Amino acid sequence: MASLASQADAARYGYSLPSGQEEAMLARATARVRRAAGQQITSTTSTVRLPVDGGVVTLPGAPITAVTTIEKLAADGGDEITDWEWDGRDRVTCVAWYKDVNVTYTHGLATVPEELIELVCAIAARLGTSTGGGMETGVRSEQIDDYSVTYASDALETASGLLPGEEAQLRAFLGDPPSAYAVRVRPSAVATSTWYWGCGYR
Repeated sequence: MASLASQADAARYGYSLPSGQEEAMLARATARVRRAAGQQITSTTSTVRLPVDGGVVTLPGAPITAVTTIEKLAADGGDEITDWEWDGRDRVTCVAWYKDVNVTYTHGLATVPEELIELVCAIAARLGTSTGGGMETGVRSEQIDDYSVTYASDALETASGLLPGEEAQLRAFLGDPPSAYAVRVRPSAVATSTWYWGCGYR
C-alpha cells in the first residue's frame, strides 16, 4: 500500500531521513499510522456485509463519499435493493427489512491532509534517527562509564507503534477507531476491499 508521505514532503517540512532509506522509513511510518488508525485512511471502494438495524444501515470508515449499490444476501435471493436513501454521511435507510445486506460504497480521504502528511514525516524521521524502532527518543537516563542506558516505559511499549503524542495527533485528525473494523485492501490505485461487519442486530 502506498506511503502517506513522500521524500519531497519530508524535505518540505524540514525532516531529514537516512540517505538511501527514505522510502523505507516513510513506509514504516505509514504502516504504523494505518495500524493505529484502525480504519481505511485513503479513498477506496469496498463491498461490505452490514447489519440492518430498524431499517437503517450504518456505514463504517468515514468519510463516506458515495454509495453505489445495496444488495440482498445470496440466501435472500441476491437481488439489488433500489428503494433506499443515503443521508450523505454514514447512514442508509432501507425500506426493505433484512437482517444483513451487502453494500458497495466509497470511503476514506480523497486527499491526505497536510497535518497527517507531516505526522508521517515526523514519525519517519524519528525511526530514521534511532535503532530499535525509535527507542533512543525514549531514553530517560544514560551513563558513560561502564555504559548503561534506561528507556522510558512509554518508549518501550510503543517502539513498534506510535508514541503517545503521535497517537493523540492521529486521533485529532481521524477520531477514535471503530470498535470492530477490519479491512483487506487489494493493491491497486483504487483498491476494492471486502470484509464482514458484525453479526445480526446491534
